[in-house]
Amino acid sequence: MAVILALYIIPSIVAFVRKHPNRWLILVINIVFGGTGIGWLGSLVWAMNAVHKSPTGSDGGESGLNIFANDPITVRVEGASLATATDADITDRLLRLKSLRDDGAINDNEYARLRKPLLDRLV
Repeated sequence: MAVILALYIIPSIVAFVRKHPNRWLILVINIVFGGTGIGWLGSLVWAMNAVHKSPTGSDGGESGLNIFANDPITVRVEGASLATATDADITDRLLRLKSLRDDGAINDNEYARLRKPLLDRLV
């Protein structure tokens, strides 16, 4: 019985050993639909698919089946006109910039570059 169980969950074992980004979903599909044969084979193929691993932690992308692991999209933030901005508007913009930096949407250099004109306007 133990051998049969081990054979049944081979796709899940492969996914966890390879640290596949969708290993938990593969486990669920393997357990729920593995008895059909098609579910077992599909789980195994998915678990053995190439997974993009990058040093920044972005796992996924090229196989199309990595539905929970998408590569981030770089977004450039452009500064708005400060000619008519009030102190409250500037404070709001500074808070939004900080939020973008904390979320990783902009890096520290972009944050400093975008923050400087706002701070100059306050002084």
